[in-house]
Amino acid sequence: MIFPNDRQFQLFPSPVGLRNYIQYYNVVFPKSDTFAARYTLMPNACGTLSLAFDGTAVAAELWGASISPVLLGAEPNRYQVLLLISLSPYGLYQITRQSQAALAGKRLSLADIDSALFASLHHAFVRAKTTAELVQRCEKILYERMERPVVSDALLLAAAMIADSHGQAQVNEVARRSGYSERQLNRLFLAQIGMNMKHYARLTRFNYVLKHMQSAPCYFAALSQQAGYFDQAHFDKDFKAISGVTPQEYCKTMSDFYYDGTEIYPTISSKED
Repeated sequence: MIFPNDRQFQLFPSPVGLRNYIQYYNVVFPKSDTFAARYTLMPNACGTLSLAFDGTAVAAELWGASISPVLLGAEPNRYQVLLLISLSPYGLYQITRQSQAALAGKRLSLADIDSALFASLHHAFVRAKTTAELVQRCEKILYERMERPVVSDALLLAAAMIADSHGQAQVNEVARRSGYSERQLNRLFLAQIGMNMKHYARLTRFNYVLKHMQSAPCYFAALSQQAGYFDQAHFDKDFKAISGVTPQEYCKTMSDFYYDGTEIYPTISSKED
């Protein structure tokens, strides 16, 4: 087991075959005050594999596609070591080969969903002596799940079109260009991501807005126009419906929220222990 220290690590996948499905590995050594009581995860349509050691036992969870805010609060502070494997929107389907419709928005025991994956990752977690070794062990396990791609080419094309338009692509146009009907594509999105195309596009646009809020002053009128909303009132309403707070409240209390700004295809990190 790796020993806690003062450093937090975020490492990107090394094998090319993993980069479409895994965004990054985050290894955290929480202190009693690392996470605030109001710490909230913003929805981004992605799934996560979580392993945490509290000094006695390892808790391993599968988090289905993120579809609404999750108040995590200070819960992680009770762990000595926390490993979060952040996946792309369709990464969890490729890894588990299970329909994502029933998993979206839920935190579930990994052992109950995929006992073989739980056993392998648990063994890697308790055996690793360094962060680098932990990631290497996990990559070897996950890479075996990538040998036979199961994610639909039509879904990959549709998801790329939505991402390239920052969530502004019309669903009917996405379907037309993919050669599939809207009903067929929605079935694929529900099974392989955990939500329909419209919801996926909405969260994509929402995260595009969050990205700009993180990196630039909050000029809502200009941002709402840039993101393709009818007007600022529409922007404000949609933002609150997804996040639970207004854009103005978000900007004032940004440190209470976790926004994942990592691209799906990141540059490989060269960080070492």
